[in-house]
Amino acid sequence: MNAKKFTRTDIAKIITDAGVERTNAGVIALAIVQAMADALTAGKVIELRGLGTLEHRERKARTMHDPRTMAKIDVPARRAVFFKPSGKLKKMINGEKNV
Repeated sequence: MNAKKFTRTDIAKIITDAGVERTNAGVIALAIVQAMADALTAGKVIELRGLGTLEHRERKARTMHDPRTMAKIDVPARRAVFFKPSGKLKKMINGEKNV
């Protein structure tokens, strides 16, 4: 595992360590990631207890400035994915013992 990244391959390795065949573990990991992407695309909220919530929100159209030229740039409205960590995850990250 890369020290800075946690990838789909890492998920497949954990599934393999749990006793699933290596060829099937990659398919399972891909299916999980694809199902989550499909749910977000469909407007659903993904709630993973103990980890957090993933949801998409609409960002309003706005006008920004190019920092080099200070020219105005119109940024269109778009959808963005937001993650809200659970209280348990926050405590774990901050090293609190009573999780």
